[in-house]
Amino acid sequence: MDRAYYSAQQADALARRRYAEARSRPHLRGEELAALDSTVSPLVKRGQPLTHIYAEHGEELPVSQRTLYNYIEAGMLSIGNLDLRRKVGYRPRKKRKQEPSAGFLNQQFRKNRTYEDFTEYLKRHPQTAYVEMDTVKGVREQGKRMLTMLFVEQNLMLIFLMRDGRAETVVEQFDWLTAALGLETFRTLFPVILTDNGSEFKHTHEMEYTVSGQRRTRIFYCDPQASWQKAHIEKNHEYIRYILPRGKSLNPYTPEDITVLLNHINSTRRGKLGGKTPFELADSEAFQQLKSVMGLKAIPADEVRLTPLLLKLK
Repeated sequence: MDRAYYSAQQADALARRRYAEARSRPHLRGEELAALDSTVSPLVKRGQPLTHIYAEHGEELPVSQRTLYNYIEAGMLSIGNLDLRRKVGYRPRKKRKQEPSAGFLNQQFRKNRTYEDFTEYLKRHPQTAYVEMDTVKGVREQGKRMLTMLFVEQNLMLIFLMRDGRAETVVEQFDWLTAALGLETFRTLFPVILTDNGSEFKHTHEMEYTVSGQRRTRIFYCDPQASWQKAHIEKNHEYIRYILPRGKSLNPYTPEDITVLLNHINSTRRGKLGGKTPFELADSEAFQQLKSVMGLKAIPADEVRLTPLLLKLK
């Protein structure tokens, strides 16, 4: 007589294999897949990250964000991996084991303003928010340069288009913003600023104090060759490069162009912000005043464009 024998291990292995095969095949076909493609692909081609798209349209999409990545990788949509900037991945950073020179450490503008001093200050004042600051160059050392600032908690970026990269020009941006906002609002928004050791930031006293001698902020400097200590703004610079690729001169652009660029960057939804935009998180009275002074305004989610075509269409 025929008999059947039950093996728990064999049954479990068979069940797992069937489950894996079922999960590996696409669940959407025909009209459903075409509808998904028509929603997602045009937005990706505008330069929008999938996190931004999913934060705005997640309830409309019939698949998870992870599944959406899988569909794109499998070539099921009209876009591919090359349309996803971050899918390509980043080259591993090479950590340099190089000690700073004695001459560098003796620079007077760094005195009592090192990264160690910065961390100690935040320990003594744990409720203090801080801003990271940097510059972005164009194709040449000479000519226009961007002064960038990032509010770490809100991920809100500011960009000031400067005529050059001199330290005096950086101080001019501080003086203009202080006059536009008022000293108290400036102090509220910029209590502490962390930046690198570039020569454009060597006028520490002039940045920290107004012409009349009133303190407006505190400046601290990262360790040499340690850009990871201000990783938030370094990471956020990639949004600028989506629109203004490396090797492109900044000389043709105007402050109005930079405002357009900022509006689109700060209107991009971020996964680490819970699907919100920097504009949505920067909602205090001081930030509202800052937006008004800078001419910043939110862009509707589906109109966000993060490609070089943005400044050609304005």
